[in-house]
Amino acid sequence: MSGLRKGLCNFFARTGRCKFGASCKFSHDAVTGTQPTPSPATRSTYTSRRQDWSHSLTRDDALSSGQFDAAIRSGLGIVESGDSDAKQSLIKELGDEKGLQWISRALESNFSLQPTMYELGFHEHCVPFLQLISHEKILSSLVLEKSVGTIYNFVYGASGRRGIKFFEKTSALLKQALYDRGNTKCEEAIMAISAAFFSTINLNHEAAIQKEFKAITITLSQCFDEFPLDRRESFALRSAGRNIQRIKEHLQMGDAIPNVAHNVATTSTPMFQMHVDPPGDLSIKGPRHDNDKASIEEIQILPTTSEIKGNRAEYLPQKSKDFPHHEKGIHRLLDSQFRLLREDTAGQLRDAVCALVERWEMLVRGNDKNAKRKFLRQIDAKMSIYDRVKVSQLRFDRRKGMIIDASFAQPERVTKMKPRERADWWKDSRDLGYGNLVALIDDTMETTFLLVADRVVIRQRRTEETQDEYRHQGIKDLAGDPDRALISLTLVTPNSMLDQARIMSLVQQTTPGTAVLVEFPGMLYAAFEPVLSCLKTLHRQPILPFTNWLAPTAETQYTITNGIVQVPPPLYLSRIAGQELDLSCITNGRYPLRFSVQRPVTVEQLEQHTTLDCGQCESLIMSLKTELALVQGPPGTGKSYVGHKLVQVLLANRDLLKIGPIVCVCYTNHALDQFLGHLLDSGEEKIIRMGGQSKSERLAELMLHKVRAGTMPTRVEKRGIWQCQTAIEEIQTQMKSLLERSSRGCTHADIANYLQQHSQQTHDILFAGAKDVKTQDSDGGWKVAGKKTRSDIFRIWTQGKNAAGQTRDAEPQTTNRSLQQLLDNRVNPWETSHRERQTLRSHWEERVNEIRRVELQSCIDRYTAQNHSLQTQYKEGDKRCLEQAHVIGVTTSGLATNSELLRSIPAKVLVCEEAAEVLEAHLITAMLPSVEHAILIGDHLQLRAQISRYELSMESAQGSKYGLDESLFERLEKAEFGGGKMPIASLDVQRRMHPSIASLVRETLYPNLRDHPSTHTYPEVVGMRRRLFWLNHENREDSASSDGQMQTSKTNEYEAEVVVSLVRHLSRQGVYYGRDDIAVITPYLGQLRKLRKKLGSAFDLVIGEKDMEQIELEDEEEDASVPVQSLLSKQQVRKGRLLDGIRIATVDNFQGEEAKVIIVSLVRSNEEHRCGFLKTFNRINVLLSRAQHGMYIIGDAETSRPIDMWAKVLRMLEERGNIGRTLELKCPRHPDIPIHVACADDFTKLAPEGGCSERCGKRLTCGHVCLMKCHSDQLHELVKCEEDCIRSFPHCEHSCPKRCGESCGDCKERVTSNIRLPCGHSPASLECHETRDLAKVKCREKVFRQVPGCGHMANVQCHVDITTYRCESSCNSILPCGHPCGRKCKDCRKKNKDRPEIITMDHKECVVPCGRSYTTCNHACEQPCHPGEACKPCSRPCEVRCDHSWCPNKCSEPCPPCAAPCSWFCKHRSQPCHMPCAVPCDLIPCSVRCDKIMECGHQCPSICGETCPGKESCQICASDDILDTVLDLIEFTTYRETDLDAEPVIFLSCGHFYSVGTLDGLMDLKNAYVIDEEGNILEPKSFSRSDMKGCPNCRAPLRNIHRYNRVVKGALLDEATKRFMAYAGTLQNKLLEELEEKEHKLEDMINELILMITTPNGALFSTKTRILRYKQKGSEACQLVESFLNAVKQAEQPYGKVHSMVIDARRRRNAVTKFELDNTVIQHGFQLRGRSLLLRMMWAVLWNFKRLSTHIPMEDYVKEWKKLVIPSLKSAKDMCIELMMDSENTGYHKQEIEAMVWHAQFSALELCHSPDPDANPEKAKLITIEKNNLDRCLEIINAQPSAEYLREDVQKARVLIGGGTFYSFVSSEEKAAVYQAMAREFGGTGHWYYCQNGHPFTVGECGMPMQLARCSECDAPVGGQSHMPTAGVTRAADLEMQFGRMGI
Repeated sequence: MSGLRKGLCNFFARTGRCKFGASCKFSHDAVTGTQPTPSPATRSTYTSRRQDWSHSLTRDDALSSGQFDAAIRSGLGIVESGDSDAKQSLIKELGDEKGLQWISRALESNFSLQPTMYELGFHEHCVPFLQLISHEKILSSLVLEKSVGTIYNFVYGASGRRGIKFFEKTSALLKQALYDRGNTKCEEAIMAISAAFFSTINLNHEAAIQKEFKAITITLSQCFDEFPLDRRESFALRSAGRNIQRIKEHLQMGDAIPNVAHNVATTSTPMFQMHVDPPGDLSIKGPRHDNDKASIEEIQILPTTSEIKGNRAEYLPQKSKDFPHHEKGIHRLLDSQFRLLREDTAGQLRDAVCALVERWEMLVRGNDKNAKRKFLRQIDAKMSIYDRVKVSQLRFDRRKGMIIDASFAQPERVTKMKPRERADWWKDSRDLGYGNLVALIDDTMETTFLLVADRVVIRQRRTEETQDEYRHQGIKDLAGDPDRALISLTLVTPNSMLDQARIMSLVQQTTPGTAVLVEFPGMLYAAFEPVLSCLKTLHRQPILPFTNWLAPTAETQYTITNGIVQVPPPLYLSRIAGQELDLSCITNGRYPLRFSVQRPVTVEQLEQHTTLDCGQCESLIMSLKTELALVQGPPGTGKSYVGHKLVQVLLANRDLLKIGPIVCVCYTNHALDQFLGHLLDSGEEKIIRMGGQSKSERLAELMLHKVRAGTMPTRVEKRGIWQCQTAIEEIQTQMKSLLERSSRGCTHADIANYLQQHSQQTHDILFAGAKDVKTQDSDGGWKVAGKKTRSDIFRIWTQGKNAAGQTRDAEPQTTNRSLQQLLDNRVNPWETSHRERQTLRSHWEERVNEIRRVELQSCIDRYTAQNHSLQTQYKEGDKRCLEQAHVIGVTTSGLATNSELLRSIPAKVLVCEEAAEVLEAHLITAMLPSVEHAILIGDHLQLRAQISRYELSMESAQGSKYGLDESLFERLEKAEFGGGKMPIASLDVQRRMHPSIASLVRETLYPNLRDHPSTHTYPEVVGMRRRLFWLNHENREDSASSDGQMQTSKTNEYEAEVVVSLVRHLSRQGVYYGRDDIAVITPYLGQLRKLRKKLGSAFDLVIGEKDMEQIELEDEEEDASVPVQSLLSKQQVRKGRLLDGIRIATVDNFQGEEAKVIIVSLVRSNEEHRCGFLKTFNRINVLLSRAQHGMYIIGDAETSRPIDMWAKVLRMLEERGNIGRTLELKCPRHPDIPIHVACADDFTKLAPEGGCSERCGKRLTCGHVCLMKCHSDQLHELVKCEEDCIRSFPHCEHSCPKRCGESCGDCKERVTSNIRLPCGHSPASLECHETRDLAKVKCREKVFRQVPGCGHMANVQCHVDITTYRCESSCNSILPCGHPCGRKCKDCRKKNKDRPEIITMDHKECVVPCGRSYTTCNHACEQPCHPGEACKPCSRPCEVRCDHSWCPNKCSEPCPPCAAPCSWFCKHRSQPCHMPCAVPCDLIPCSVRCDKIMECGHQCPSICGETCPGKESCQICASDDILDTVLDLIEFTTYRETDLDAEPVIFLSCGHFYSVGTLDGLMDLKNAYVIDEEGNILEPKSFSRSDMKGCPNCRAPLRNIHRYNRVVKGALLDEATKRFMAYAGTLQNKLLEELEEKEHKLEDMINELILMITTPNGALFSTKTRILRYKQKGSEACQLVESFLNAVKQAEQPYGKVHSMVIDARRRRNAVTKFELDNTVIQHGFQLRGRSLLLRMMWAVLWNFKRLSTHIPMEDYVKEWKKLVIPSLKSAKDMCIELMMDSENTGYHKQEIEAMVWHAQFSALELCHSPDPDANPEKAKLITIEKNNLDRCLEIINAQPSAEYLREDVQKARVLIGGGTFYSFVSSEEKAAVYQAMAREFGGTGHWYYCQNGHPFTVGECGMPMQLARCSECDAPVGGQSHMPTAGVTRAADLEMQFGRMGI
């Protein structure tokens, strides 16, 4: 069918022809294009007529009788033609100058009732003229809305004078014409006059207050009353009556506007006698906040900050007519609906944000997750909070406008995920979805609402980006960074200047502030904003049909018959008297039936010839003959079916009735798709589905966006589109530059440009001589420019220097003139003090930002206007598509979203399904102004509309006063109109439920409900004894969670278990396997989640869309342990056909659905008998009316009984025996066996397979007997027999070894024989089936073959094709880094897809481990090869250990020395070693042979005190290999030859052994002890560092030989010291980075504080709070340095710790040792550098604080100076002196210079920049001393070039001590390079050296220096040439080579 084709054929759209004809795959149907495209001849005629008409407007005789008549008729012909181009051109020309002149002449003409040949007649000319300008196709034009407005603005005239004069004249003529009673032309005249008069008033708001228009309205009303009653039902008079009613409503709105001369509070008070506080200015107390307005047109939809902080209750109007209200009629209705709906939606946001602000510290800053969750659950609106928000940048998108990129801290659960997991989490998460509403709340508690404009999980690199550009972009998506994420937002109100200013302020903040982003997952902005906006528009222009029914007034008259008000027929039926409708489209066999208002068809006739029942026939007839029809249908009575038949009838007569497209409205997308699907089934194809949430494949090609794809724009639209796009491109260029400048803040160049444009004199003086400024001399020539730019000059000016860039030596400027004085006097900017310069700079920055804000507002306003105009051009094409459709399907929210478009459609009929579920506000917006017939279908006894606030609901006592969830359907059903009730057609035959189930609602709610005969034939529920039963129990509901009681959290474990068992039992019957067979419903989302988890592992669940959304929101909030995917997967081991699944839903989301079997879990069971959700008859009704064949309720009857309807239901169940403590099952195969179950376990015991506990006993298809428990026939067919297989193979005599129920397959018996394969190999055996075809056997013999291409030899199975084989050998190609490629050959060789013979080598990155040896341990770097990059510190566990313990740290961390007592003991010594294990021993080594006896019985060959070897090392018992081992490396004496008594042997841990003399010499024992000439060890020498030695054979460490403890432990201390230096270097590097960031942070905090103080609203900010926060940040920065100092202090260094151990041993154990701490081994550099960094941070804190002096009151500054600065200055200066002395003593000259510089700067701050700089009488003397010290610094720098980078710091200090006022924290490039070098000073893989003063340093790579240099600390010569060190440099072998391989 054509309605399902892909779209419009472009050839057909342009030319009206297509060469493919009917075979074209695109549509030639008018519904998918604009209108049927006119032929070229027809188009030419249209063009000619339009040109003729256009020419007739300017003729001199245009107002002659003939020409005027011709012009009007021609115009009407064009408007009603099919040419959109011509129609739009006509409208455009009418709104142009010549058209307005023509209209002016017509308005000023005199019309006559009896015109002559040369006069204009009232009926002949005036009326047609009014019909032309008020034609609905002119008024409904979207693209030319401006032109239409211009026409009626012109008709209105200045202050309405032209309109008043004209309509007074026409109404007078009409009144005069009415004296002739026989003149029927007056009906047309009053319709035309009233239509034009209404349009004039409607399009000119000022008209509402013009009294003359009210008089004209009275005249028109009087004229209308003159018509006889029998004529008032005519189309013209009914139309005129409707227009006059709308005019009166407009004028009533004008009457409601308060008089300026009156006191508002006084005049409004009498209206509110019920102690009601009216809204806005009407309140005696005044407005509640800045968003509290009397008119809803002025109310912002989202709450403002003032509203959020307000403490007065909002004004909420009650629905009672007696409730005082400041408006009347339709305006009151619109006002009430707006305020209540806004309270239900935006009010939630207001309360949520208010609660967040009130509990800010707990929710945003606190860490108590349980407290947060408990509090958030008490808030109606769900919230997700993202903290540490930073507005990164502003950018422009031509479709979305200004885009705000905001970064925030990743949610805690995400930070620990791996990159792929993080990306998957964000992809699956619903958080921050497109279009979601968020609130940005800053630390001042100002709130800005935004929408998610773009959501990028992982942003891929764009083609135009380089890899470096992409990598350095920072945070750019949600999942790319583990700590922060980025989201793109757009302002909800982009034109709000306040919101723009807030965003611009946030984007200029340099650090992540305290702002938070709050998301409201349950609040869809697009769901309520369109409705509220539409209500505001309707309030401004209340063009609504049926106002006498929607908002009746006391003046409205009604006709009542038998208590029922008479509703008139649809207006379109009055167009032709006696209009008849053809009903044959719904009759059987197209039987001819006719319907008219005067002669309606009888119910009996309709029932006889259609498929409708009596109630349906009555409903159809009443719906056709009343303009507003209500059709109520109880459950299962076919409401949708009646609606479908009604639409069929109207569609069949649409051409006759001229009703345009029928608008079908439904509340849900599912219901709308179903309704439109039925229309497709009946043959209707011209359907357009609006919205984007349809899931119907049948409607996919009928979606509006698909249909409009082939729409060709008209010439007017093309021009409009081009103009808008051009304008937007210009705005885009301007916005891009503006937003870039706004994002980076205010720069020097921005200030210079501002001065050049707004203060040229100041600019010329300030920037005189700048090289980027052109200036002319007096002769007109160009002056020679200087070398400095404007930015350089401005920086100098800001620093307080003179124009030459020098600090003024003269008396510095100390004036402090106000900003106004500086501006008024136009002072020379160079003749100002530093404080005045800061004042001017702040002013200029503020002005620059103010100009940007104004520019931004202008650009956004222009963009908004142009974008709206552009969308209007596109909507005009949509409008043409919709006008040609027969049916338009849309949801209520979709209708509100597209309100402007749909209100321009001439749709006469509105059909609303589910009307009782639709909020009245939604349905009011659906009442299009053109609608003349509305049919509302629903059931108010079922569920009401869903709202968020219980206190506004009809279910609560308080909410019943407001009744927000009371639908228009229900309100009309209850309302009285002049004492009469609205007629309602009721359906009374239900076709869904078995009569026994239907009786539950029939006897409680629907006494007239009848059962269709087909319901009596429903089968019994298989597996159950009864089809209706209540399983009663007293198992209490689960206790509420500790997070607070929420209704959605209610669960009942017992009921969940029983439900799962019952579902499993029913599904095993083999009958219920369709989607609509079994459904489980429950009132609580918590129970739904529990059931889903339990059923998820056994069944496929079909979960409703709404429930799924709510569950996912809850799961994300509570981190449900079972993922959705696993719950929805098909995990059951199936026994038969796929059981398609069940449905599970809440009661609220199952309305309109049905299933064969319904299982209900009521959940609630408590001692208080609180029924919860199911206490209202609406929900109970829905619950009880869903089942077709059977229903099983599981619940506590006593808990439900207090509810009246439940009591009635229980009484019926008890009377019929359908309630009890046990549920009776029924086995279909053994029906006589009683089966009673009361809990889940009973199902397993009594009906394990869905039958009973008996054996099946039936025969299987194989002949064996089924041994399983009783089950259904379907499951019986799938039983697998477990007996032995009795089948045999056809090609051999082997028996099948499998079970009977398994497939035999091929014979796998192994056959052994000498079978030769085609390849020549003979396998040992083959499977039997393989012998049938040897060619198919794969030979598995291994053979070597050469792989083509690479040449490697591969050992493969014989059957492998070597040409397609992927080589598994290692590649081994040499990579650029020098390593062989470690990948497999197949991974490096890539074949070209198109040309396989071409091989590309791609080795990728080297994967070989680096392998460089660490010098702090015996490990090597294990990272993948990284040439050119330093190795990261070793992360393996440390291997240093002793007899007592082992080091717990990593290799890269310093080892704590062992404090346990030394374990060395010898009986030949009087005392053991008293030193701790880590201290070099003072015990004299024993040289006597060990006297212990080994296992073999011989004396030990080792020395006393060492570990004895095994018997295999005995000199007597050992083998010849051991005895021939050389022990003495000088005399080469063997073990066999050695005299052990004279020369014992020492056995090493590595297995080697040597004589004592050999090892003593190797270990240089004489360097550690005093030894006499005979070789006796006398005493230890003073401790000194020495090299570490190892085994002469294998270099294994000698750490476990006690004899050499003194040597080894000294080396271990040096090794620990080296590790400490490497570790401290890492800490130092990290500290430098953190301090630089802290410096910037402190400076930014002061800048922001200064900016806030200097803004016009600066008084609103708390200065004290921000100063306190500044102090805290400064203190935190200093604490960082102090932590570093504690980590590197002497006591924490290895030698320092050992020294402490020695002192302790001397004190406690009287130990005597010669170990003394050598100060040269203590690393002072880290301490000194750390102390200097502490001074650096103290300076940053104090100097930045000093900058506040010119911006806060002096008394406050003096107070803070005394509290903060004075104590800090004294402490800092003392620290400087101490650092100076310590650095000088240890030779750290750079720290000595830094100490003097800091001292000078602190002195300058005290002497020159204090509040009273002249208070110190010795100021001059102290300044001289500081200058001398700085001269001393320069001398040191000149002598030591390595300190050159400090020269700039010395110069800065000289400026400050000389009175300078500017200081820059920016480090020079040289200084930054030095800091980086310091960070790399102690690497892990370099080689270590000492300078001649003992300062350590490293050399990388080969290990020997290649160039001369200087020590970085003392400037002593270091380095060398040609791999040789310079004189005085010693290789730190004690710190490197041996230890690098020994693992000490």
